[in-house]
Amino acid sequence: MKKIVLIILLLIGFSMFSFSQTTVKVAFGINTSRLNTDNGSWSNEARVGWQTGGSWLMGNKFYIEPGVYYASISSSMVHKDNAQLSFDSKINMFRIPVFAGYHILGNASDSFFNLRIFGGPTMSFITSVTESEALKKDDFSKMLWGVDTGIGVNVWWLFLDIGYEWGLNNVYSHDDHGSAKERAMWTNLGIRFKL
Repeated sequence: MKKIVLIILLLIGFSMFSFSQTTVKVAFGINTSRLNTDNGSWSNEARVGWQTGGSWLMGNKFYIEPGVYYASISSSMVHKDNAQLSFDSKINMFRIPVFAGYHILGNASDSFFNLRIFGGPTMSFITSVTESEALKKDDFSKMLWGVDTGIGVNVWWLFLDIGYEWGLNNVYSHDDHGSAKERAMWTNLGIRFKL
């Protein structure tokens, strides 16, 4: 895991020196997430969460955008045969996305309005969970991997990003709670500063 983090940090550092156009983005947003299980005995419902943080957009027409966000996600699971067997999961984490994107309309340097598409991997380090009788922090994986895709709109110094994340590894650290992967839709609204 340390090698992966080091490689990502080196890529971010290389990207910062490779692209002359840099924009800093600061955002706050909301998300809805649920756990996608392979066990048909459970139904799940999305709950509303939030995230805040920032990213660095480097490039003009084509760009690289690493970021760091603090996020809180939650979901509810209910057993289909026994409604009393249910639990809510609330997870707090640091999310580190590394997106690549393309400006469909306009570009980063000289457009009042532009439209972007983006996608890439995310690493999420779990910092805390709301524990219950059914689930403790040790029941969750320490790190979650995902892949995101989305669309963004810039108007002057404001931006709106909307994305969807597919979890790649199990949320739980062992098989006692079954296989469950995170699925989340998120929206960020914020301001951007050109450097």
